[in-house]
Amino acid sequence: MSREYHSKYKSWIIRYFSVSPERRASVQKVYEDMNEDGMRANLTTVYRNLDRLADDRILRKQKVPGEDGFSYQYIQPDMGCSEHLHLYCSRCGKVFHLNCDFMQKIALHLHREHGFSLNCRDSMIVGLCEDCRKAEEEKRKDEQA
Repeated sequence: MSREYHSKYKSWIIRYFSVSPERRASVQKVYEDMNEDGMRANLTTVYRNLDRLADDRILRKQKVPGEDGFSYQYIQPDMGCSEHLHLYCSRCGKVFHLNCDFMQKIALHLHREHGFSLNCRDSMIVGLCEDCRKAEEEKRKDEQA
């Protein structure tokens, strides 16, 4: 019985993240959404399941700059997250995959010029996504008018 109990929470969490792979959520957010969806779980159960899924490399557990605690995000099997950096929008919280040829140039430059080996899996560049940047520009225009 106990095994089935944990399985339904694990399945819910995987589904929760996999339907929106750009979604990044804290333990508290997952807990609230899970309970809202009728999955009555305690916070310890949510922590345990999220950490197990991170250990199994189904979710990425990351410390986001400027935030307390960790966040989790679905690892898309075909995205090669250990080979590219991630862009984090500090306004909306979305995480984008920077999986282009430019990544190889960055990694090569860092290695040759600085003797530094990049750990892409846990690396993020913080800034504003296109939508949030445009919203900020519109807000500034409105304030100046």
